[in-house]
Amino acid sequence: MDTKLKKFLDSNKIKYKVVEHKKVYTALNEAETQHLNEKTVAKTVLIKADKGYALVIVPAAKHVDFSKVKKTLKAKKVSMAKESDMAKVLKTKIGLVHPFGNLYKLAALIDNSLLKQKTLIASAGSYTESIEIKPKDYEKLVQSTKGSFSK
Repeated sequence: MDTKLKKFLDSNKIKYKVVEHKKVYTALNEAETQHLNEKTVAKTVLIKADKGYALVIVPAAKHVDFSKVKKTLKAKKVSMAKESDMAKVLKTKIGLVHPFGNLYKLAALIDNSLLKQKTLIASAGSYTESIEIKPKDYEKLVQSTKGSFSK
């Protein structure tokens, strides 16, 4: 588990569970490996907008709806960030991005459907560990923009 993330959750006294699993590189792969409902597994996508970057968190089996993200961010242009952007902006690799945008000093946009679930399962900044957290606790910590961002 990402040490910065662990310290952040512990210092905020948030209940969470670290789930160990075989090595996975995508959220969908994570859901399949652990036989989880794809609606509860979050996929975190780094996007590039006019003036910078943001994280968009959508269910594992869905895609980011760039037109909705563009509208929400009031941006002229929105696209998926490149692998080199991930290394530069997040100082991490593909598959290791957790949904806590505030720890990356980035805005986070989360799909409403994830917040309706009993639990939220996302990358813990590791290929072999995920984090299970209550959506209301995630919301309290991140204060992300809520909306419909998947298709």
